[in-house]
This record gives sequence, C-alpha cells and structure tokens, in this order.
Amino acid sequence: MPAFIKKCPECGGINLLLNKDKGEVICKDCGLVIEEKLIDFGQEWREFDSDQSEKRRRTGAPMTYSVGYFEPIVIKKDNRLQIVKIGKFVDCLIAENNSFLKKDGNLEYVPVKNIECVSFDRDYRINFRKVSEVSRHKIDEIYEIFLETGKKVQVTANHSVFTVKNNEVVPIKVDELEEGQFIVSPKEIPLIETVKEINILDEFIILAKKYPLLYLRNFSDNHLFDKLKKLENKHVILKGKVKNWKRHKTLPLWILNEFSREINIYDYSLENCKIGIYSGKSQLPLKVNADKDLMKILGFFIAEGTVREHGLIFSFGSHENDYVGNIVSIMERLFSVKGATYKKETSAIQIEFKSKLLSILFRDVLKTGANAHTKRIPEIIYSVPFGLKKEFVINYINGDGGKVITEHAGFRPEVCISTNSVSEDLTNDFILLYSQLGYHVNYQEAFIKGRIMEKTGHFIKDTISRRAYIKNPNTAFEFGFLDDLPPQNKGKGAIENFVPAPEEYRKEWKFRKRIRIERNLAIKIANKFSDKNLLKIAKAPFLYLRIKKIYKIKPLTNYAYDLTVPGYENFVGGRGGIFLHNTKFDRGLGTDVGQKGDIFKLSGKGRNKFFRLRKWQHRISTAIERNLKLALAELKRVSSYLKLPKSVEEEASRIYTLAVQRGLVRGRSMESVVAGALYAACRRHEIPRTLDELSEASGI
Repeated sequence: MPAFIKKCPECGGINLLLNKDKGEVICKDCGLVIEEKLIDFGQEWREFDSDQSEKRRRTGAPMTYSVGYFEPIVIKKDNRLQIVKIGKFVDCLIAENNSFLKKDGNLEYVPVKNIECVSFDRDYRINFRKVSEVSRHKIDEIYEIFLETGKKVQVTANHSVFTVKNNEVVPIKVDELEEGQFIVSPKEIPLIETVKEINILDEFIILAKKYPLLYLRNFSDNHLFDKLKKLENKHVILKGKVKNWKRHKTLPLWILNEFSREINIYDYSLENCKIGIYSGKSQLPLKVNADKDLMKILGFFIAEGTVREHGLIFSFGSHENDYVGNIVSIMERLFSVKGATYKKETSAIQIEFKSKLLSILFRDVLKTGANAHTKRIPEIIYSVPFGLKKEFVINYINGDGGKVITEHAGFRPEVCISTNSVSEDLTNDFILLYSQLGYHVNYQEAFIKGRIMEKTGHFIKDTISRRAYIKNPNTAFEFGFLDDLPPQNKGKGAIENFVPAPEEYRKEWKFRKRIRIERNLAIKIANKFSDKNLLKIAKAPFLYLRIKKIYKIKPLTNYAYDLTVPGYENFVGGRGGIFLHNTKFDRGLGTDVGQKGDIFKLSGKGRNKFFRLRKWQHRISTAIERNLKLALAELKRVSSYLKLPKSVEEEASRIYTLAVQRGLVRGRSMESVVAGALYAACRRHEIPRTLDELSEASGI
C-alpha cells in the first residue's frame, strides 16, 4: 500500500483493504475506492525463452471441452427446426465462412448469424436463443454418459453438463461425475407451428440445376416470354429456345433459378400450371396443404415406404388391407398419381407409384431418406401445427409401431406404445418430436436375429432394433390409444413427475430414504418453507435423470465441437436431448477458483500457507500477466458503462491479449488500447457504438 495513504478521505476511517487482483485500495467502512490501477512493484522474473513464458502464462490458451462429432443437436434456422449432427453442422459452417475463421491455439471458430438453439435461462424457461459462434478443436479422448430412460451423450472431460445442487441447477464437469448423480435434460422443446403448406414450386426451382429436366407446364403468360426474348439477346444459353417454350407452353425451372434476380415467377399468371418432367407424364401441383391426409402419407411412408429412382413403394402386411385403399386415394388426390397394387408370394401387399417427380419430392425436398437405415422424420413435421404432429406419430405407429396394452380392473393399465426402427437417428427424431408435444418417452435397443420380412420377402441380416416407447397411460390416452382416462395413480408415478429429493426437508416424508419426490410434494414443501429455489426446480420443464453408466472411450473423429450462446451458455444435444454447458475458453480472462469465503474455512496454518503462496504467485507473475490484470479490469468497467453484451467483452479481451503478447501495447496508454479493442469487437459483432462514446467512457 502506498505510504501516503493513511486514512480514508471520505469518512476518516483507517480500516483499509488492498485488493491486489484489481489494483485498488478500498475503505472497508464506507466502501470508497481510494486508489486504483496500482502497479505491483514486486520482483520481476526475466524470461530467457518462449518456453519459460508459456509455463508461467495462465491466460489465452483454450480449454479442452466440447461435444463428440456424431451427437445430434436441435437448432432453428429460417424459422424451421432441424436435428443435425453437431460435427457435420459445424464443419459445414467453418467451410462456408472460411474467410472469417479465427484460431486460438488448437481452437478454430467462426461467427454465425440466423441460427438459434434450444437453451434455458436463469428462470429455467426453455426457448430458442441465438448462437453467436461455432467452434471445434482436436481431442484424444471422450466420455460417454448413459442416463435413465436411454438418453446418451458423448462429451470431453472438461465439458460440463447440469446437475442439481442445493436445489439449484448448476454446471458440473464431466470428469467429476459419478454414477447415480442427477443430470438435467429438457422435458419440452419449444413448439413451432409456422408451416401451413409445402411450396413445391419454390423447392423445385432450388433443385433445378441438379434436375434440369424439371418444367412448369401449361404456362401461357406471354409477358414473361416477351421478357425472356429480350434477355435472349444478352445470354447465349437462351438462344433459339424461348420461341419453342412459348409454343409448347412450358418453362424450364432452371431458367427461374438462373435468372432469379430478373424474374419473379409470382409476378405472372400461374393458373392451371403444373410441375412436370421432360418426357414424363406425371405432374405435381405447385403447392400442397399441410393437412391430416399429408400427415397420413408421410407417417405411413416413414413406416412402410421406400424411395426408388423413378417412384415410391409402400409395403403392407396382409392384415393391413384397410390402409391400402386409403393410401391410394389420398396419393391420387394430393399428387395426381395413380398407384399399382401387387400381392407378393409372402401374402404382403405393395403399392407402387411410378413418378420421378415424387422420388425427387420425397428424397430431396422432404428429405425422408430412401430406406429403413437412412429414413428421418421430414423437417417440416417439426414446424406444422400441434395436432398434425400428433397425427403423423399416430400414423407411423399404425404402420410400423407396437401397441401393447394390459388392462387391470380398478388399476391403471400397463401400456407400451412404441415407434420401431433400425435407425438410431430416426428413433432420436421421434424422442425429440415427442418432447415438442410435451411428452417424455423411453429409448430401448434389442437384438433381432436374421429373418425373412413378410411384407417384402427379403432376407434381413441380424440387426439392432431401436424404439421410442410410451409407458405413461395418460400419454397413451391423449394419443387416442386408450378409450377411457386411466384412474389416478396410487403407486409409483411416471419419472417425469419427480424431482431430486431435498435432504434438508426429509422430515416432510417421515425421514424415509428417498432419491426422488413428486413435483406436487416439492411445491408443497417449497411453499411451506418459502424455498424459492426448490419451487423453481419443481415447476421447471426439466427432467431429472440419474447417470446409469459413464465410460472413457476413444473418439471416432479427431475433433470435438461446441456452440456459443451468449448470456445463456447452454444448448441441447445428445440422444434424446440433454442440456450441455458451452464451456468457453477464457480468451485472456483470468480463471476464478473457488470463492473468497472459502479461505476462512481453512485452519490457521492452512490460511498462512495460502497467503504465502499468493504472495509468491504475485512475485513470479510476468509483466504480461500484471498488465492483463489491470487492463481487463478496465475493459470490464468500460464494457459495463456502455452496456455491451458479454460476447463483445470477451472478444475485446481476446483482441487485447493478442496485442499484449505481440508487444503492441508498449509505448501506448493502457486505456487507449482497451478502447481500441472494444471498438474493434463492437464492429465485428455489429454493435452500434461510436468512437465518441468509447472516448467518453474510457476518459481519453
């Protein structure tokens, strides 16, 4: 402490505190900051080589964190919900935005726009939040965590998931987890109901260069042909073709793709127009409504269908005759395509719809997949209204699901309503679709020995069958699989209706040992003792599932991946959906270990050792580290004054750290370099702050 500071100029108190971390002298009586930006005049250790510097430096290096390549995540893009593999998703974004790629040690990351992910806030409300960056780094090992009800995720050791501690949801590092601990996952995923129809014309225009033989038929608006005639003089690809198109009243869709800036097809008359393909007879409408009939077709197709090069095939068993006529009539009404029905020697029935257009629609637009191993729920299903989502699930179960219901007089029935598939991706899609509907389902795998399929007559090798299944009778009733509402539960309830038991209130259940208690009981206890944290836990749309197994495994790829969600720092990933903490690297920000109050939990001897070690730590710190202490405190102050987002503050910290490490700060005032770093970060994140505002806040 400087010798001239003897007492507080405000209150006259002599009880002063020197905070070496912030470089401040503070009056403990009135709180006045008497002196700030103090310089540590302790011993300066020289660095003879870069290795010594790196050993002593504790800032700037990225931590080992993140999620395995194949883990599914839930995102929203262009107002549509998608379930994608995080590795492929991030790799594509890095490739697309390679000019914006930044590197920090072994970490690679790029800023992104218009992408959101599922995240919860401090009040435990789940919603879509903006993703600011995606990143990846190399790894050598990874952990695989299995939870109750079949949820699973692969994450690195220093990554964090969320658990419950002292009736609060808190992050916990993976390498600190133990079997039996509770992990938090979403019970619900935000509902999107924006899709009312499928615009087939728009989708086919996008695909027109891949399929150049797609045409718009019965198009007779001469205004567009006149415009094309004028363009013909400037573009060689139109030479001698426009006259022929006009005579046949056809328009190739690749023209609308190629000249999308000059031509908006909706400025012209599309009356009686259909989509066709060169030399083919089949036609498709320009649009199709998202209704119950479409959900029935899609549900049965994902269950029983196959995409071929020139059409679709539905396969039904001999006991499913009722569905055959229904599918044929709906397909003819929606897509103007007639089906041919064949009876196989195995007593199965197949319906074939010969149409190249349908093949393109299902494979490239709806992205249904082609066979049992590649099928996925079409992305539009996640964005149709609630009732249509349920309709899709019901039709899939009718086609390739299982319904086992055992009634007990006077008791709740036992139910197992399942969606069955050999595809793990498809089964995960169903789990997350159920979450959108507000239902919790279980995941299960079973070995199926090789056999001949009755529906197709093909021999199937040994496979692993996956299923997402409903065990709650109330959920089965809401889907229409039970005629009567089940009686009130008198035994053990569904797992989604329980929360971790708060041990401090165990007398409320007569001291019996419990791992979980019902939400209603937790709410009652919380109200009785005015425990706001317990009340939030009980009312949160979360599932609290225990760890069954946790393994350290060798990763299948060299990289792990992460998303940055400013202000929320979490996203949903893994099979079935688990909240993952996006543990960001410090970017030059110091690391806090424990709390100041923890010091006084030590014995007198332990405290003396702590203060002695802290003194030596200050003495051996490098010039760069001492500069960063002062500069990052100033940066945080200016950022708070200007009300800048956390992401901007972190970016500015990274920029300043790089400037210090490259010797650009020497000879310049710390305040001016901090202001410059903040201005650059604001420009990079498109935050409107002027140089005058930064000058005023920095005092330069």
